[in-house]
Amino acid sequence: MNLFGKSQNEKAEFLRQKNNDLVEENLRILDSTITTAYRLNNKTVLSEAYIDKGNYFLTQRNYSNALKNFTISSNISKEIKNDFTYYSALVGIAKAKENLTEINASIKLYEESLTYFEKSKSQPKAFSLYLTILGQLTYLYGKTNNITKSEYYNKIELAETKDTVNYQYALKNKGIIDFYKKDYRSAFYTIKKAQQTFWKLNDIKWYTISEQFLGEILYQEKKNKEAKEYFDNVIEFSKQYNILDEEIRLSYERVIEYNEMYGNNQDKLVAVNNLLSFDSLFYISDNIILKPNIDKYENAFLKTERNQLKEKNRTYKMLAFFSLVCVVVISCVVIFKTNQKLKRKQSSLLESIDNISSSNSREAAFNKLKRSNDNIILDQDFEESLLLFEKQELFLNPKVSLNDLVIELNANRSVVSNYINRSRSKNFNQYINQLRINHILKRLESEPNLRKYTIDALAEEIGFNSRKTFSDAFLEHTGFRPSNYIKKFDF
Repeated sequence: MNLFGKSQNEKAEFLRQKNNDLVEENLRILDSTITTAYRLNNKTVLSEAYIDKGNYFLTQRNYSNALKNFTISSNISKEIKNDFTYYSALVGIAKAKENLTEINASIKLYEESLTYFEKSKSQPKAFSLYLTILGQLTYLYGKTNNITKSEYYNKIELAETKDTVNYQYALKNKGIIDFYKKDYRSAFYTIKKAQQTFWKLNDIKWYTISEQFLGEILYQEKKNKEAKEYFDNVIEFSKQYNILDEEIRLSYERVIEYNEMYGNNQDKLVAVNNLLSFDSLFYISDNIILKPNIDKYENAFLKTERNQLKEKNRTYKMLAFFSLVCVVVISCVVIFKTNQKLKRKQSSLLESIDNISSSNSREAAFNKLKRSNDNIILDQDFEESLLLFEKQELFLNPKVSLNDLVIELNANRSVVSNYINRSRSKNFNQYINQLRINHILKRLESEPNLRKYTIDALAEEIGFNSRKTFSDAFLEHTGFRPSNYIKKFDF
């Protein structure tokens, strides 16, 4: 399914269905293993299978089911006195509780498990879990502003991983601690150094999260322009690699703040849409969230903000339109006065012609002067007014019409229409439609986010009052329907 041009609900539904298909297949395999273990009464395999199932639900961010399966594993492991699976299950429970915002309970379980894995760290699997626990304790204590404890576990982590690739992850944690301590220079240098390794290891997720912290450091130092470059990178990587992590959501918010700060309304509108897309995809991929709750996560404030920005843009365009009308009216006054002078000359000349020429000669002279009179209307001032109309994109106003121009110009409708026909080789409606279609083609090329709009939204964006009118005009101008044209960007 092509997601371009689909609404948030349609994209969410597609992702949900795709995710559900994968869940069903993987759960089928896991449940088959559990069923076999029960039949063979192999409780060791059974406890390990429940850990696998818990870890799978963790990746799906289905934390309640993850907690349930880890708890079953811990009970079975305790029954058969298998310490490794028991404490492995406790680590799983700690992760689930951490994501369910039960931070204190999570820390307690991590510390309880740490003692066992420290004694067993000579075993590769145990050592891996040992480092995971140290990293999580460093992170959680830092997040709860207990810097002393955070530094304590980080020092152990650094010592245990020295001269290994894991050292860079411990170093990254040190940088985050420095960030919480507001030692921004040290934090920036340390995280930047660790980030280089993440790129080499193709760990795009941690590279992107590091980019988020680097941007936030610069933001806290009031280096807004430099910070925005990092936030833009985070958003780009998030989209390109489908990274949906709560940490990086801040980048989307910061870009909105930056554009608001500097009055970049159009860029802010794009940034608001980006955040709405992130929230929709982030929360929809969480199985706890049901379809009826989608709208709750399309933040009401952001929706209002987006609508306000659209209204501001419309107001600006209307003001620009009235400014154009003033320019055109002034031009028409000049033209009118010139016409009056011409008519007086014409009248005088006709009297002379009447005296020295036959009626046929008089008629020919009159027609010649009439054509000269028409040409006054088709002068440079009127052309410049139309060019200003195009430059200020007043054609995006959905209510713009030939009658508006005729009334404001105080000119004859046929004269205005005739000028557009001659200068643009189109009638007024065709002329407006062409301007609108050219406008949207340029934006589709330069603004990838726009390709995610529905056809109705695209039509509204450029002033069309209906999807059909837009689609027909698009077809006439490009030879493609909008949806088919947008598909070419997939390749």
